[in-house]
Amino acid sequence: MYSIFSAEIKQDGFQICREPLPQDTLAQFEAVIDSAREDSYRQRRSGTRYAIRNAHLVLPGLRSLLEEGVLKQLAGDVLQQPVSLVSATLFDKRPGANWFVPPHQDLQVPIQGRIEDEDWKNWSLKAEQQYVEPPLNVFQQMLAVRVHLDECPGENGALEVVPRSHRRRLTEDEVALIPEQEFQLCPVDAGEVLLMNPLLVHRSRSSRLPLRRRVLHVVYCAAVLSEGLAWT
Repeated sequence: MYSIFSAEIKQDGFQICREPLPQDTLAQFEAVIDSAREDSYRQRRSGTRYAIRNAHLVLPGLRSLLEEGVLKQLAGDVLQQPVSLVSATLFDKRPGANWFVPPHQDLQVPIQGRIEDEDWKNWSLKAEQQYVEPPLNVFQQMLAVRVHLDECPGENGALEVVPRSHRRRLTEDEVALIPEQEFQLCPVDAGEVLLMNPLLVHRSRSSRLPLRRRVLHVVYCAAVLSEGLAWT
């Protein structure tokens, strides 16, 4: 089954795994998320919490679930190589934290170390964590695994993607000029997983339903990093 996903992801940049994750795995994720301190979350100006950046570094117990469990196995099967954990972000959209995310590619990843290589660019520091934009060949060996802890129908801010937009790094102007009809809505049930390349252009609209939407967005990579660099 995952070999089919591998072919479709290589061609289109994404695929939805309609077989829900095991209930015990989902329960473990929920337990870790429920244990998060309030100050772990980023907040809107209203004070409503909405996301945890680098959740694999912030939430006790999450890293072991991501480095040893079913998600890493899934990513390795799809990429057909051993993988390493790159990052994890928890999105927690609620009625008080509900916004439109414009079309974009996920260009930066957290990293340890630094090298003088023009293919590794746009170095930055966010919340005391270093980020960088990897070269295309590294992006081609990445997979984002989006675990939906709540149902995410089209009316609840489901992800919209542009198939086959992952094959190169696009400029902001190129992303802005993508026609509306090229976006494909990806409604997902609770427990299901959406697999995508980070370069796939994607967006999400504000929810029209007063429902919570929690998504654990985990990135894995099969690339061997250059000496002097390490994933967080």
